[in-house]
Amino acid sequence: MNYSNYIEKLFLNQNIGADYTQKNLVKKDYYESLVLKVAKIIKDNSDASLDEYRQIIIKKSHIEDLIRDFCLIKKNTPGIVISLKTKYYQHDFYAGNKEEVIVSNGNIEQNITPISNDTIFDLASITKLFTGITILKLIEMGQLNINDEVIKYVPQFVNLKDITIFDLLIYKQFSTQKRVSSAQSKEEAESILFTVFPKELKKGESNYNDFASMILKYVIEKVSGMEYYKFLKKYILNPLQMKDTLVKIDDDKIDLVASNNCDVRLYKDGNVIERNYIKKGISSDDKARILGQPDGNLSGHAGLFSTAQDMQKLANALITNSIISNHLRDEMAKNRTGYIYTKSDGSKSATQYLGMLCYSKNPILSLSEVHHILSGNSLASAGWTGTQFTLDPTNGISLFMGSNRSHNRLTVNYQPDVLKEKDKKIVILPNGRKVIDVSRYAYERDDAIIHPAIKLAFELKILEDILEIKDLKSEKNLTLVK
Repeated sequence: MNYSNYIEKLFLNQNIGADYTQKNLVKKDYYESLVLKVAKIIKDNSDASLDEYRQIIIKKSHIEDLIRDFCLIKKNTPGIVISLKTKYYQHDFYAGNKEEVIVSNGNIEQNITPISNDTIFDLASITKLFTGITILKLIEMGQLNINDEVIKYVPQFVNLKDITIFDLLIYKQFSTQKRVSSAQSKEEAESILFTVFPKELKKGESNYNDFASMILKYVIEKVSGMEYYKFLKKYILNPLQMKDTLVKIDDDKIDLVASNNCDVRLYKDGNVIERNYIKKGISSDDKARILGQPDGNLSGHAGLFSTAQDMQKLANALITNSIISNHLRDEMAKNRTGYIYTKSDGSKSATQYLGMLCYSKNPILSLSEVHHILSGNSLASAGWTGTQFTLDPTNGISLFMGSNRSHNRLTVNYQPDVLKEKDKKIVILPNGRKVIDVSRYAYERDDAIIHPAIKLAFELKILEDILEIKDLKSEKNLTLVK
């Protein structure tokens, strides 16, 4: 292998599909340091097998210690599964519990149930990624034009004149006079949703919203003549054998589901909402529930459940052109909304960088769902429940993080009084109950878990490239390593 050319290739990969604000975010010498690190491991362990090289790299990453600290020490989530995949290898890490407590006769009681790598997670907003893929699938099938107006297919959206499918895919912002989640029935919720109207954004505001993907669900059903989930199963889930990606959880799988009840929210006025009514297999999203998720009706923004294994099947299919073309996949990842702006204090910031119902690479790493070392056509998706999905098709890397951070945790906190208790952040509620505060979860998880895991996956990819693995028939380690 010509190391100089290889390092140059890794460096240039970050610019594939990137706009000018997303280019050259990582210096070449950083890629060089990763390559030299892996090359040194190979040189220092010349008699090692491929699997031994992998285990050395994994051990040196300290990822297991980081997961243990994040989950078991700081208690940022009851349980966690991290699944990394390269072209030839998948490795799953897991720690903690899929359930800590149950509600019995109105009381919260301890009920510890360990997590496993086949745990089924509430994907929450990662459902949007499936909606985006489904729309692109319909476009590729010739059943839909991206420039068609929404009202051509669903005239009930009376206030969406001139709004196109493309507008929805790129998160055009919308609003309604009443909250959909305030409805008492599916019919009332739909009547509110059908009054949705475009909303103008101020400088620096984010485009991200649920409405765009909620609206697209009705477009999918009108164009295909099928319920959204049935179409998804027929054209995506069944062909990929994603048997554990579900809306309504079957009775024989309910014990595999990670709990998301006992979610606590503390507001500025001191009001506390304890959501103890969300049972296993029921979406944590209020709008998804009222729109029919418990009965198997999938809305476009939330409501899907899945496992690490199924999500890696999706990743592989997106990399190998198995469900939509590589061209459409790469179009999906392009930045459509993000820009850098100057704040009132003179500092630079950036709005959310969004592709088609997914995240694109933000040039400010602390704001980015996509790690900077990945290629420019990488994309990501994340959910309220603590789930995260990252895909880098150029480098052949994918990551899924399953979590149930909204189980037995404080997820919204507008109060300043946070106590430290053995590395955990604790809030004492007005009723005297202590609860672990994970309201900063989305900000803390990247540095703590996602970035080190992505770096590890990148090093494992470099290992494969250096050794130039060609014949997998001789591989003894094709099964998952736990």
